[in-house]
Amino acid sequence: MTKTFSKTILCLGLFSLFSLMSTSAALGETEGEEIGREAFEQTCIACHGSQPVPRALKKEHLAELTPEHIYRVITEGLMAMQSASLNEIQRRAVAIYLSKKPWGSEPTIPEIERLSLCATQPPISEDALDRPSWNGWGLDLDNTHFQTDEHARLDANDNKSLDLRWAFGFPGATTIGAQPTVTENHLFVGSPTKGLYSLNPRTGCTYWKADLEGPVRAAPILEKRDGRWVLYVGDRKGFVYQLDAHTGEILWKFLSEDHPDVLITSSPVLHKGRLYLALASLEELSGGNMNYECCTFRGSVQAIDVATGTVDWKTYVIPEEPKPTKKTRRGVQLYAPSGAGIWSSPTIDEKRGVLYVTTGDNYSSPASDTSDSVVAIELDGGKIRWVKQTVAGDAFTSACANTVDSDPERIEDCGPDLDFGAAAVLRTLPDGKQLLYAGQKNGVMYALDPDNNGEIVWQKKLSPGGILGGIEWGFAADEEHLYVPISDVWENSSNPGAAGGIFAIRIDNGKTLWHTAAPAPDSCLDRAGCNAGQPGQATLTKDAVFSGSMDGHIRAYNPQTGEIIWDYDSNRDFETVNGVPASGGSVNGPGVTVVDGWVYVSTGYGLFGMPGNGFLAFGPPKP
Repeated sequence: MTKTFSKTILCLGLFSLFSLMSTSAALGETEGEEIGREAFEQTCIACHGSQPVPRALKKEHLAELTPEHIYRVITEGLMAMQSASLNEIQRRAVAIYLSKKPWGSEPTIPEIERLSLCATQPPISEDALDRPSWNGWGLDLDNTHFQTDEHARLDANDNKSLDLRWAFGFPGATTIGAQPTVTENHLFVGSPTKGLYSLNPRTGCTYWKADLEGPVRAAPILEKRDGRWVLYVGDRKGFVYQLDAHTGEILWKFLSEDHPDVLITSSPVLHKGRLYLALASLEELSGGNMNYECCTFRGSVQAIDVATGTVDWKTYVIPEEPKPTKKTRRGVQLYAPSGAGIWSSPTIDEKRGVLYVTTGDNYSSPASDTSDSVVAIELDGGKIRWVKQTVAGDAFTSACANTVDSDPERIEDCGPDLDFGAAAVLRTLPDGKQLLYAGQKNGVMYALDPDNNGEIVWQKKLSPGGILGGIEWGFAADEEHLYVPISDVWENSSNPGAAGGIFAIRIDNGKTLWHTAAPAPDSCLDRAGCNAGQPGQATLTKDAVFSGSMDGHIRAYNPQTGEIIWDYDSNRDFETVNGVPASGGSVNGPGVTVVDGWVYVSTGYGLFGMPGNGFLAFGPPKP
């Protein structure tokens, strides 16, 4: 077994324990409580108060997290920029003040490393990807998220009898968002607490765990290259890796960009010796800090030679470099244009020699003409061939939703935050004509003409849409229909049962085959973040449309009628194969993975839903 457990975990744990003991000795309980409260109100309350900004947890929701987790997030995680003004004692005091759990609630270091190791590891078959398997994000170059009968091996009767066979717990995690890659004997899944696991798909025992620089949300890509099986994956620190699939050894890695907020949320796409990688960022959150010089990140696509790990070309979807624009009343310099991060995987169009990406909003004004767009980029050379923008003037950061102390200069041109999070899908009509489909957070599905610079052939409004609304992370498609889950989470936060639902619409004209509203939440109404919204990616087989919900349910729908044929409530605690306590929560981000009669899904989404740390495997009932 390859070395895979980072010394960082141990060092951080010892440092945290030492610092906590020092803080406790120096401060009385009341004084420590006051320091934590003051630091929270000074730095955090604008986003996490009674009216939190989108993607921010309410204070009572933060109380459900462990103090160790809160400390990590504000020290080296998503909120490190926002808490930069706090000293060590204040950060620790904030974590203890916010959490209702005592320090030490997380598993100890031995528990974290106590994996259920497999006795043996079979080799990956030469024809592993020809057998039942799931490789990457969209399964095909068209990004349909459709699993064929040959690989799914799950018919209508099997759907109804799926049982939970094993659960795996990610230690210290509250948000799970990774899609696994699965073959006959191996399952590769990213960890939200840095790393990549190789598990047995039938038992959940562990072959190896590789330590990476950052958390992994993207699905890995498996390939046989130069006589050995390798994996490609990106992490949320912006690093890209090639690893040995049998051992977890890192063969090459590089930092995709040196911007401090860069991250990779999308799975790379492998095509003819190149890995096409899209970059997004967290600068939309950093821009909410009134002392931050906003903003300088630009979304991009890279073409990587997988043999060497070198970049053949890199194309920014905003061609112009950011330049100084104005200063805030506090004297902080602002920059533009910026933003247009790419959150989902590219779609490859071999016929036209291009790839398509969908872009996010801008982070600063004036906005560019490539944000909230579908962009066609040539596979050879990276030249932008055409851009179709659907919403103009959309410049948004968390400052726009902060009603407490945002500087006017930052928010005077705020847009509606209606970017694309879902990947584009390419489909062929019965007459041979191809259309490109893009679903947006404004609730609109677009059908574009790839032969006419992305001109809109038809468009259909499916939901009101909004900041966390509309079509969030993705939809699925077969030869006749698109199956589109609806989010509208933020817009229905006061009426959680009104969010969600799924549409089945024709690919040729957008007409509705069926529409089913999401069932009202039942088992989780006492938990903050419980909501009927369905922002996650849909998965399709011949006999089922799978969709997770923010209420913790994973459901399978009849593709012809929309009838629910299977429903599992993951809003519970689980006994895990690796001994880490696990619980379920909201289901968001990647879709369900279906392989060889088995179904795999992550549960827990603590950003604006119910936290959890479970990875679940469903299969045929035990004999």
